[in-house]
Amino acid sequence: MHRASLDNHSVLGMASSSSNRNESRVRSGSEVSAAANSTIVLDSSTSFSETIRSAETTLAVSASTSRDTSRRYALSHINDIFKCTICFGRLQDPHLCPQCSKLYCYDCIGEWLDSGSSQSCPNCKITLQHDQLVKVRWFDDIQKLQQNLRSLTCSSGEDCGTGGEGIGAENELCPKHDKIVNFYCSTCKQCICEVCATDVQEGKHRDHTFKALHVTYEQHVSLLDAELEKVEHYRDKLSLLINKIERNVELIRRVKSVKHKELEAIMVSVLNSLDRQEEEKLGKLCAHRLTLKREMEDVDVKLQAMRYEMALCSKPHLIQMKSKVFAACNAIRMNPIKDFKQIRVPASLKIEIPHLFETGVFVVQNFSTFDDNKVVYSNEFADCMGRTWRIMAWCVISEDHFGIYLELVHGRPCWMECTFQLIHLDPEKTISKTIRQYFDRTPQKGWGLRDFVTLKTILEDNYLRANDSLELLYNIRPCSPCETELTEDADESLSEH
Repeated sequence: MHRASLDNHSVLGMASSSSNRNESRVRSGSEVSAAANSTIVLDSSTSFSETIRSAETTLAVSASTSRDTSRRYALSHINDIFKCTICFGRLQDPHLCPQCSKLYCYDCIGEWLDSGSSQSCPNCKITLQHDQLVKVRWFDDIQKLQQNLRSLTCSSGEDCGTGGEGIGAENELCPKHDKIVNFYCSTCKQCICEVCATDVQEGKHRDHTFKALHVTYEQHVSLLDAELEKVEHYRDKLSLLINKIERNVELIRRVKSVKHKELEAIMVSVLNSLDRQEEEKLGKLCAHRLTLKREMEDVDVKLQAMRYEMALCSKPHLIQMKSKVFAACNAIRMNPIKDFKQIRVPASLKIEIPHLFETGVFVVQNFSTFDDNKVVYSNEFADCMGRTWRIMAWCVISEDHFGIYLELVHGRPCWMECTFQLIHLDPEKTISKTIRQYFDRTPQKGWGLRDFVTLKTILEDNYLRANDSLELLYNIRPCSPCETELTEDADESLSEH
């Protein structure tokens, strides 16, 4: 155990000293990084002093490359140290042998000891049991140190991938000089290495302007991200339009459902009307038939009585009662028989279709922007009788009321049946109220629903759509006063929830 502690301190000391050396190198190379980030131009008339400065820049770039190589070597060395010697992978829940301090994955060494072939350490061959393994509690600290080294490497412009053993993916190499490509020539729009940038003899990039590759990369990424955001914004508009179309489809289907119920009600009304007409006409004919049957029964009684009397009397007596029988028969025939034209009932039935409802959806937009006493009108529409109407929504914030009203725009005054529904995504929460009122062009107290719903209910029960709108379905038709019970106030209207 003492030896394991020494090994632990040695590893930590090695990692700490490596980290300190890297930090000092980062501080000493800050000026070089600043130079690499700036724009550099080389021309043919370069003086000796400028040549010296160019050489210094080359040395600085080389020093930067050396630092990056050192960091990668440190990361690789740490990865080699912290590998399981059984599975040769990254340590998982590491435990060490108390004798040789060799590190193993806990599952790997457990399977090794449980296999039965060996009950000893794979490295030092000492007899070993599960309970003798020592858990490496400082392993998390080493992982944090490794992540810090990786972040330092990433900050120098390298591509830090997540594959392999935790070391970032290697940078692209210059095909000519086999050096890391870390500059971008703005003149010829090529990525080059430091040798290409500082090669005065060949002069391929002489008089060219170039920047550090990671700076140009970040600029390009920023521009590309901006373009992609524009495309995403365009896609969001398409998605919003699709959502509006889908909601429009749902509203059309809802109106169809209402009209379907209306047709069912009309069919029931028409069938009831046919039954009523049939009953009235058959009642008249049955009354005439009953009267004629009673008259026939009376005649049969009289005929039977006269025949019975004639059968009992003698011949002289029959001759004497002849005039009496003739008078009785004449009296029977004197009752007039009605002509069939007088009692005939036309065999025709009318299909009495009630007035059709005018159904639609009024969408109240930008609800959250409403001020107190805000009034919004729907588009004008016509009913089955040619009258023109419009719906008015009135928001009274001070009284926590949202009212709905029907207004006659053009046409003769009439009685109207009006049903308004505040649509909710949950059909069971849809608020529906109905009024039957006499409408003319003079606004009055009973021509709408002043307290259709409270503003608190709209907001708290999620009647407001995501696009800040309310959907009001209206269903109106002309009616007669006998179809309704007259009310003194619209607040006493029929309502359904």
